[in-house]
Amino acid sequence: MTSPRPGGDPLSAGPSRRVLLCVGPGGVGKTTCAAALALGAARQGKRVLVVTIDPSLRLAQALGQDRARAGEELPVALPEGGQGSLHALLLAPDVVFDRIVRAYAESPAAARQITQNPIYRAIAENLGGALEYAAMAQLQILHAERRYDLIVLDTPPTANAIDFLSAPERIHEVVTNPATRIITGGGKLGARLLGVGNGVVLKALGAIGGGEFLAELGAFLRDFSGVLSAFQQRAGDFSTLLTSPETGVVLATSASPLSVREGLDFLRVLHDRGLRVDSVVLNRVLPPFPPPPPVEAIRAALTEQVEPDVLEDMLQRVLGVYAGLRVQGEQSVAAGQALTRAYPRLPLWLLPLRDPAPTSVADLAELVAQFVRWGS
Repeated sequence: MTSPRPGGDPLSAGPSRRVLLCVGPGGVGKTTCAAALALGAARQGKRVLVVTIDPSLRLAQALGQDRARAGEELPVALPEGGQGSLHALLLAPDVVFDRIVRAYAESPAAARQITQNPIYRAIAENLGGALEYAAMAQLQILHAERRYDLIVLDTPPTANAIDFLSAPERIHEVVTNPATRIITGGGKLGARLLGVGNGVVLKALGAIGGGEFLAELGAFLRDFSGVLSAFQQRAGDFSTLLTSPETGVVLATSASPLSVREGLDFLRVLHDRGLRVDSVVLNRVLPPFPPPPPVEAIRAALTEQVEPDVLEDMLQRVLGVYAGLRVQGEQSVAAGQALTRAYPRLPLWLLPLRDPAPTSVADLAELVAQFVRWGS
């Protein structure tokens, strides 16, 4: 793993960082962490854009942008003392693909032909990996424009976080693999590639969608693959930006054993792919709790507060809740130990459990101040 910056913190990227990926397992609070990281960097004087792909719009709520429209870069008012600027962008895959098509099609007429194809919207919105591809493409476009000092990307809530890194490769394969070329070429080209089976394949597809559908699909894939190829040639390969010294990664995870295992697996993949990990944020942690007082002492305290007929039920509830808190506290300690044991040189930051989650910039500012370095 790349050596961390001595004394660094999760709220400011290194001097060379212009992109910060907030990654990690699903359901660990990546969106909140991304918003906090972006706000912290903005308050330090940077021009920051935070990009989220979260369909629940939790980031919009946390930043006071409840009515934000996808695809718009909206300014966020900083708390007093902030010297930089912060904008929030809700990623819209269709907006990103439209922009790529208009910029990289052979002509305005060719762009209209692609966007007016009835298959285009369904492909852009539903093709496996389209969301992740759009996120990467949007990142490349924004990075090339150099309008921001730092772009913080809240990565998609995929079932497997690794999908975010591999999905752009998969969607590129869709428009370049032999099966696609068979459909777009058809005729003798398809016959040469598939032999006698080609006619059977085309007839089967035609029976499913009709000959008109097959023609539209072929035209779309041919034109759209050309656009994506032109974009990749001129904008560069995704992996080049991801492994650039300008790109850093913050892994967010929670203290649950499953999330910790997924986080450790993810760190290994990030290392293998050559990405630079700046820090790990262990989110929603609780401190270790001491053993509870004797049961009789708790019962005596409750006797003064509840009716006798509900005393024993309330006692069991109190004991159960406290036992649950002790388990969570123990999990937080175990999670920190597991992460530092596996990556002792990687800064580990703790973020306490907050319920409810931040719903305003003021809430986020409070959260920014609550980052604690493990072992401090």
